Amino acid sequence: MTLPKESGLLGLDDVKIFEVTADTSGSLTYGSAVDVPGMQNIDLAPNYIQKPLMQDEEVDGYYQKLQSIYWSFSNAKVSLDVLNILEGGTLSSTGTTPNQKHTFTLSDTSEPKYFKLQGKINYSTEEIGDFHLVLYKCKSLSVQVGYRVKNYAIVSASGIAIPTINNKKIRDYVVNETAVAIS
Repeated sequence: MTLPKESGLLGLDDVKIFEVTADTSGSLTYGSAVDVPGMQNIDLAPNYIQKPLMQDEEVDGYYQKLQSIYWSFSNAKVSLDVLNILEGGTLSSTGTTPNQKHTFTLSDTSEPKYFKLQGKINYSTEEIGDFHLVLYKCKSLSVQVGYRVKNYAIVSASGIAIPTINNKKIRDYVVNETAVAIS
């Protein structure tokens, strides 16, 4: 069977973020995968540089170039490891079971970290593998944590994805004939 370039997509199956550890002209590296549990949605909005092309004082065409991508997501669980990357605070653990404690602290010197966002989406048929969304260099611009009844919270974040210094990539969409786990 030939792999189609289009098919019905189901919901998000797996989402991970990877802290950018180096982005230079010679190297692009990421830290270990951090699972983003309970992901509800990822929304993308491309941001283009746009300029009219003028000839004889009339618009003759339009120049358009992708500059960045605004992203947002919400998930139904609070992960301190994820917040640590999104907000750039400090995370510490003390004690041993049954007196273990994890503390995530934000201070006036905290800065959000750059990270890669990768999501895996399953197809509506089992005959086709999966679909991956990759944003190579993201930074959060806003993080909100909403606490709810029934023992869950919702984390909503939004930010921007910009080209990497290393290879100028912003986003990939990947269709796999055979399902591939996020590595």
